[in-house]
Amino acid sequence: MMDELDEPDGRPLSFMRKMYQSPKAEMMEMIYNSVINGEMGALSHEAPADSKIEGLHSVLSFFKEKEEYEKCGKLLKIINKLYDNSKG
Repeated sequence: MMDELDEPDGRPLSFMRKMYQSPKAEMMEMIYNSVINGEMGALSHEAPADSKIEGLHSVLSFFKEKEEYEKCGKLLKIINKLYDNSKG
């Protein structure tokens, strides 16, 4: 039986443990990379689109403060796509 903290292929979710133990900048980088690269189904879970959008806005704000506008642009495209999909 698969443990609750295992990925579908049985690997432990070490990503989540690492994220919680990392400084904020590292955590935001990990979240960004998992969203942009589609790793671990970062946006495929069944949470409402509003929740996903809210979370992505937090990540977007972090990178906006850091003036990493290329990352902001990529996140904004994903936010807009989630928004459009939730309305249509």
